[in-house]
Amino acid sequence: MRYMENLIGKMIHVVVSKNGKTATKLLKLCKVKARSVLFIEIDKENRKNIFRKINNKDITNYENVYEGLYLYVKNGVLPDKWESEWDNIGSYSPMTQSKFGTRYFSNHSKGWASNGAHFRT
Repeated sequence: MRYMENLIGKMIHVVVSKNGKTATKLLKLCKVKARSVLFIEIDKENRKNIFRKINNKDITNYENVYEGLYLYVKNGVLPDKWESEWDNIGSYSPMTQSKFGTRYFSNHSKGWASNGAHFRT
């Protein structure tokens, strides 16, 4: 997925299919990791940011056509999706809450991390 690092911030047509139906969504490429890519969609009407993550192993093909770049996902595989309300920006995300509910500021990552994410001596 090395080629995708140059596309961060660009709009990409993501094509998924399931049960014989195909859908295309125009999403902004947010982050490229070793095992996955992250897209964002901004829903201004409902004041939400919608994130979608696709594993690299689930990407079958990509092509650059006149309308832009198209990224194809394996048949039957849908991206992981979660939403973030604009009013909740700056508060804890339910995806990062630890099961113990305690958090600390991690100087290593310069952000909040769950209690189980480090070793105390």
